[in-house]
Amino acid sequence: MLTAINREKNMPEIVIYAVEGRSTEQKHKLMKKITEAVVESFEVEADRVMVSIVETKAINKSRGGVPFSERGK
Repeated sequence: MLTAINREKNMPEIVIYAVEGRSTEQKHKLMKKITEAVVESFEVEADRVMVSIVETKAINKSRGGVPFSERGK
């Protein structure tokens, strides 16, 4: 029987931060591949792996002080 502590150790959670704009299909593909990598690396069952994608509007994220909404203009 798994204790609460062991259950937590077997429930890896991956969080991806990204600028919005990718398709549902792209996000599903990424979540599937990350799950597969965690299953292989951590030796846990796929249904124990949690993957979240946190999307940010381009105007609310910057690199080098320049918002993504203004990059490449």
